Amino acid sequence: MKILRKIDYYGQLILGSMMLLSVPVLLFYGFLAGLFILGCWQLLSAVLNTKAFIYTGHSKQVWSYWSFCIADLGLLFLSWHFEKTFRADIVQVFYWIAMSGAVIIAIYYLKIYKDLIQFFSLRDELDGLTKSKH
Repeated sequence: MKILRKIDYYGQLILGSMMLLSVPVLLFYGFLAGLFILGCWQLLSAVLNTKAFIYTGHSKQVWSYWSFCIADLGLLFLSWHFEKTFRADIVQVFYWIAMSGAVIIAIYYLKIYKDLIQFFSLRDELDGLTKSKH
């Protein structure tokens, strides 16, 4: 399972790097498309790993992640919902705040996911050490 988590983590890291590298060529279209894919990927990853986060004592971090995601998706939905009610420049402010928040949330998830992987690596190392003493 640790190998799958590492593949998942490094895949997300590579996609994030590709997003940044696409900015000079595709401007923000490639970045936003990559952010959408990365966001969906991270939501799926978080759903599958929430139990592991809670089990390993990272429950505060994962619940913070879920709270940030819900708030950010709510802000994105409100900016889409009020598109016809308010002026376009006001709606764009909320939209770009939500997009900036999504980037910060993606970086936060990568950090806590790396901590989870390091926890499992350390636990496996300690298990191997205690087994070798007997």
